[in-house]
Amino acid sequence: MKNRLPFILLATIHTFLLIFTFYRKGKKTFSLLMISIGMAYVFEYFVLNIFKMYWYFPKFFKNNWVDSVFGAFMSQSLFVPIAGTMLTLFNKGWKWRVGVSFTYVVVERIFTKLGIYKNRKWSTAYTFTAMPFYFFILSKWWDSVQKGNKMIVYISVFLAYWVNYTNVLYFCLVLFNKYRFRIGLLRDKYWEHFILVPLYTFVSGFIGTLTTLHLNRKVKLAGIAVLHLIDRLLFRYKTIRPSNSLSLFSLIPIHLMVLLIGEYYYSLIRKIK
Repeated sequence: MKNRLPFILLATIHTFLLIFTFYRKGKKTFSLLMISIGMAYVFEYFVLNIFKMYWYFPKFFKNNWVDSVFGAFMSQSLFVPIAGTMLTLFNKGWKWRVGVSFTYVVVERIFTKLGIYKNRKWSTAYTFTAMPFYFFILSKWWDSVQKGNKMIVYISVFLAYWVNYTNVLYFCLVLFNKYRFRIGLLRDKYWEHFILVPLYTFVSGFIGTLTTLHLNRKVKLAGIAVLHLIDRLLFRYKTIRPSNSLSLFSLIPIHLMVLLIGEYYYSLIRKIK
């Protein structure tokens, strides 16, 4: 429990910060949060999933790699993105960006001393250097969304799809042992899964984005059919591993759910000015 408490404490603090931001800024809070998480996930895919440049030890799950990814999930879905969302919506400049970055550096050092976080190829100096620029890029991206830049809006919708697909499949795996991806190149099956699943969710998110941008019902049905066909091909070649082929049908409600969330997100982001 001693490993979990710091993560739970930070999650509680950031949840209150998110509620406060939503109270002050309304639905645009979640519109920006999806973008913020999506950008963090791009970073996380290379730094953690592929190169394992640091480890988390929150001790929520028995498997060390699954546990480390959960620690990263809390960091990249709650802590840093919520801070970025607040800084952007409240129009805070470089002093705040550097100050908040320094705060996370202190947290990182404390986590290291507590033994619940370990740098391997990463460095605390990288955190302090990169984070203010992440906040800056997020603020510029949000400016473009508010100005109605279509390409930025479309990519934002894609990021929302990618985030939601990735999160749903993560919890399907760790809670229900469903939909593990594997091609047999790496000895560690979970490491390989977390390299492959973002590629699958990238494709699924791209298809979902296309169906959202084309409001024709036939296009949406075709998108669901294509997604199911991809699932069947992956199952046929033993890349996705549900218990049996019938389990693939339970992916259809997941696709529909993420599609509905994507539709709602697009309706929100189009109203932003």
